[in-house]
Amino acid sequence: MKIEHMPILRPWPIDTKGCGAPKRLWRWITRVRQWEVMENWEYSLPNGGPRIVIPKGFLFDGASIPRPLWGMLSPIGLLLIPGLIHDFGYRYDYLWAREADGTLYKYGKGRGQHFWDVIFKDVGKAVNGMAVIDTLGWATLTVAGWWAWRSNRKKNSPELLP
Repeated sequence: MKIEHMPILRPWPIDTKGCGAPKRLWRWITRVRQWEVMENWEYSLPNGGPRIVIPKGFLFDGASIPRPLWGMLSPIGLLLIPGLIHDFGYRYDYLWAREADGTLYKYGKGRGQHFWDVIFKDVGKAVNGMAVIDTLGWATLTVAGWWAWRSNRKKNSPELLP
């Protein structure tokens, strides 16, 4: 599947400047760069899924890859697009989707963690063709994604409209 265009993203700084050396080191080890979607981004989900819209202003951190593995698999490399869509799904438990007439609706609303983990795998396979990596990512989410899922449920983030 060919992506019509990539999302326009702006990196946010990791707050290390002005901190003492131990705090800078700790933040470098424990913090991940956030990325902001700079304009509404649309993508047609694979397997006959709807056309979704990730709204301008959405902040995300890419795929949650442990830092020691970044040399082999960047959180904003092959898994950027599935990570972006998955992060929105985890945050809100829906994706904005566009009907043929332009009407927006909440796709997958209330479907839960497993639904978004499968979306991650399916989108990954569609955009990067790396079935082994996408399946390993999905398996990791299935085993360990509960922490991020629960954290997002507690946040109760305000709705972000396209």
